[in-house]
Amino acid sequence: MTFSTKLIGGKLVKRYRRFLVDVQLDNGTIVTAHCPNSGSMVGCCEPGRPVLLSQSNDPHRRNAYTFEMINMNGTWVGVNVFVPRKVVAETLRAQHIPSLVGFDDLTIDAEYGLGNTVDILMLGVEYNLFMNIYHVAWVENRVAQFPETPNARARKGMQNLLEIAEQGHRAVAFFFVQRGDCDRFAPAVDVDPEFGNIFKKAQQKGVEIMAYRADVSPKGIELGVPLSCVAD
Repeated sequence: MTFSTKLIGGKLVKRYRRFLVDVQLDNGTIVTAHCPNSGSMVGCCEPGRPVLLSQSNDPHRRNAYTFEMINMNGTWVGVNVFVPRKVVAETLRAQHIPSLVGFDDLTIDAEYGLGNTVDILMLGVEYNLFMNIYHVAWVENRVAQFPETPNARARKGMQNLLEIAEQGHRAVAFFFVQRGDCDRFAPAVDVDPEFGNIFKKAQQKGVEIMAYRADVSPKGIELGVPLSCVAD
């Protein structure tokens, strides 16, 4: 995914109300930007850090700027939670993940069953593939971890994948790490023990766990290399 326009640099002043940040641009102007991330943003929201914003020309938007990434100790960290699904979908359509080829149609935010949805559904001849994508931006000691806080939505999504796998379809939990300073991925069982339990059960039932770090730069964000998964 390449940004359509050049990102605008500045320094983070503060984050507040979850969806807003104040940023001092490189020219000294202070602006308010939309923060497309409602999570705690552990380890990637320190005031004073260099940040990059995108700018919209839509006159109807309340905030023209969007918080896209922050530089943590020399590493650009993507904070936009809508990016992973877009990048993964682009990669799948280009058939750049060898284990996930051979499917005809790809639908984003697909409905199935009675009121259930998955981030990506791909239809195949012998079976279908159901995928949920999890945005990861928290890294400790080069280990990417998820979730940052107890996350009921993530638990439900993983439970749904478990049930899909039991029905004989391929189910994939895809952890998209929007930074490059990590070598491994692990579920944050100390933060959300219930998620850790469901994660382990899902693996046992055949849910495929995939974790990839991203190549994040001011020009764009692309899928990088896979990470080994460490789970208790």
